[in-house]
Amino acid sequence: MSVLGITIGIYCIIAVYALVHSLETNINNQFTKYGTQVLFVQKWPWDEFGGNYPWWKYLSRPVSSPEEAFFLESKLSKNRVESVGFSFGRTEKLAAKGVTLEGVYVGCVSHQFLDIQHIAAEYGRTFTLEESRGGRPVVILGNTIALQLFGRANAIGNAVRVGNRVCRVVGVCAAEGASIIDNSNDDRVFIPLKMGMGMYSYRENDDAQIMVKGVNGVDLDDLTVEVGQLMRQYRKIKPGKENTFAVNRMTMITQAVSQLFTQIKNIGIVIGGFAMIVGCFGVANIMFVSVKERTKEIGIQKALGAPHIFIQVQFLLEAIWLCLIGGLIGLLFVWLTFLGLNAILKETMGEGFVLVLSASDTQLGLWVSAIVGIIAGFIPARQAARLNPVEAMRAK
Repeated sequence: MSVLGITIGIYCIIAVYALVHSLETNINNQFTKYGTQVLFVQKWPWDEFGGNYPWWKYLSRPVSSPEEAFFLESKLSKNRVESVGFSFGRTEKLAAKGVTLEGVYVGCVSHQFLDIQHIAAEYGRTFTLEESRGGRPVVILGNTIALQLFGRANAIGNAVRVGNRVCRVVGVCAAEGASIIDNSNDDRVFIPLKMGMGMYSYRENDDAQIMVKGVNGVDLDDLTVEVGQLMRQYRKIKPGKENTFAVNRMTMITQAVSQLFTQIKNIGIVIGGFAMIVGCFGVANIMFVSVKERTKEIGIQKALGAPHIFIQVQFLLEAIWLCLIGGLIGLLFVWLTFLGLNAILKETMGEGFVLVLSASDTQLGLWVSAIVGIIAGFIPARQAARLNPVEAMRAK
């Protein structure tokens, strides 16, 4: 029972750390699939999220437009920018072969957008340049959507009604798995931008965005400034006036996520810390009892010439060993918890997200246990080392 506090403390700390590391890795991987060299021009800034986010300040801003995307593409140097894309979306009803799906996200995307977002077709292909420019009635289905509509992923050549338009399936995206931030393409479909503009108004979509992909090695800070200046020029914003747009990048989100997870880690440390303190006192109490019970043995060792450090190390190692046992039990419980959660996540989210107890988290748990053992055993070990050998051997 004395090591129960150590077990609970290590469980709380390492479970939170491992959970946060798994979430952080998963989220960063999902965001970085766009690449680190991509800028997003939208009405909403990404660097001010939180309880004090002034959404009313940005609500009246105009959304990004295809014309602005074309303007940026014509003005930005090809030596610095690889491509410029535009997209907006809305939810729509899909129907095919008697099956109807409600509330499916329909992305109306430019030709370049598909390359910037690394949208690959497992079956068929993506849009040709002629289909994109001509606004042909073609559609790319997410993997899950294809399975729901046709019972199979390979749905090439079939007809799908998107809203009031009948489209031909030219591609099916490769399966990505479920996403905890809801950016998986499995449950989405894509149509050419020109076709989408004939069906919907991008001005009514707050998610309308321009994506600017820089070449490898481009200075993203300089490119951000250049894009901002061109947007101000296009919108005729006078000097000194505030921007009516935001130039975002993925690092804004990853930094915000990192700050949030740091706070969660701190909460785990506080909760686990209280349990560790209780465990520390429990182990210290055991060590004091051990010193008392082995007083005569200590006296004999000192009489035979055992130095103080030898006696002290004995009891320190014993305290460390007790704490390591508690820590190992705590780590075992973390592993068993993650094993159960992964089984549940696999059923609900597929292979998209896995909780991992990493080697670094395991080492952290063992180091914390050892340090607590040193703290818990220091005073009892020192007390044992200072015993008078004659009095110790006379002890009953």
